[in-house]
Amino acid sequence: MIPRKTSVLGRGALAVLLVAGLSPWASAATIILVRHAERNAGMTPDVLLSPRGEERARELARVLKDANIRAIFTTEVRRTQQTAEPAAEEFHLRPAVIPAKDVDTLVSRLQALPDDETVLVVGHADTVPFVVGRLGGAVPAIAATEYDRLVVVVTSRKGKPAVLTLRYGEVPR
Repeated sequence: MIPRKTSVLGRGALAVLLVAGLSPWASAATIILVRHAERNAGMTPDVLLSPRGEERARELARVLKDANIRAIFTTEVRRTQQTAEPAAEEFHLRPAVIPAKDVDTLVSRLQALPDDETVLVVGHADTVPFVVGRLGGAVPAIAATEYDRLVVVVTSRKGKPAVLTLRYGEVPR
């Protein structure tokens, strides 16, 4: 039987991030974007993470443990904040809350990041691909049932960013 757990983001993925530091983007920022973890039933802003989502949030913090996250951005929707909480605790950070509809502010903050800074952005199925696009990259749409995608954008002061898509946590059923 094939295990339902993916460990793509173990040492290999972090090695990819380190290699990014040796590339032409060495003096640029690294932006890690995820959709919020699994939620309980409903779509209103007050719907919280399910137990599976809480586990995924803990897994995200574990996966990013060695990434030296310097800032975290979430939306006003509580489930994005819940997804970020374990990572925020790990890095002793207080996430910046930017409304989901205010993509311009988020993108401006991301484009103004200091060189060599790594940040985490926790958004939504519709905002993550949109933000990646605004940063100059591209990723496919995120399906309504997809919670395991992790997108790494390494900005470039000389052109298009490098974009890497990875998976983390248990594969959604």
